[in-house]
Amino acid sequence: MKKYLLLFIVPALVLASGGHDGAKDYDVVWRTINFVLFFGILFYLLKGPAKAAYRARIDGIASRLEANQRILKESRERKEQAKKDLEAARVQGAALIETAKKEIIFAAEKIKSSTEQEISNLQKSYDEQKDFETRKIAKEVTSEILEDVFGQSGVKFDQDKLVQIVEKKAV
Repeated sequence: MKKYLLLFIVPALVLASGGHDGAKDYDVVWRTINFVLFFGILFYLLKGPAKAAYRARIDGIASRLEANQRILKESRERKEQAKKDLEAARVQGAALIETAKKEIIFAAEKIKSSTEQEISNLQKSYDEQKDFETRKIAKEVTSEILEDVFGQSGVKFDQDKLVQIVEKKAV
């Protein structure tokens, strides 16, 4: 910085003679003192506001950086919470799938059991209906045979003949 300051001061001192022919003019000294005083006062007056502006800028940048760091931290926390929630949802989903499979198996067994019971009841009902119809038909055939046999008044049959007649009607 001092090199650059000398670059400005040296030419000013050299060229500040004012162009007089050999006359000694000490106007350069007073101009230099005036210049130094002017910039000293200017520095003294602008030092406080410049420092305040610089400090305000540093504080503004620091506060924005802090806010960004806080937002970044919150984002990371939300990301971790989302990962935990996702893992919990996966575990819960697996548990629900297992429960659903068990319920399906239970429902299938229940349906199978009730269907087998219903088939058994239908089979039993069918067998009872078949026995009932068989007895009913046997009664009707017997009744018909007896009416035919006893409907004719003078005819007498022995037991073998009666069995043959019943067998013919049954077949």
